Amino acid sequence: MRKLVAIACLSVLAGCGVDHTKAKRILEGQGLSDVVIGGYSWFGCGKEDTYRSSFTAKDAKGHDIRGVVCGGVLKGYTVRFD
Repeated sequence: MRKLVAIACLSVLAGCGVDHTKAKRILEGQGLSDVVIGGYSWFGCGKEDTYRSSFTAKDAKGHDIRGVVCGGVLKGYTVRFD
């Protein structure tokens, strides 16, 4: 029974990522290209953030960039770089 509850909880959390289209638009607005939105990010956001998705991209000089897009229900989105 505990395993079933744990799987159910992880499934719910997996759905708490950022809307990929919106996250990509936000990151491209920051000057990044080749944006790839990853899955749910356990770390990198504040405790008040509901949405947290990892990403990879390239900056204006072509360097690889990694980070997290964070957001909450009553707040905007935040981009945090690794």
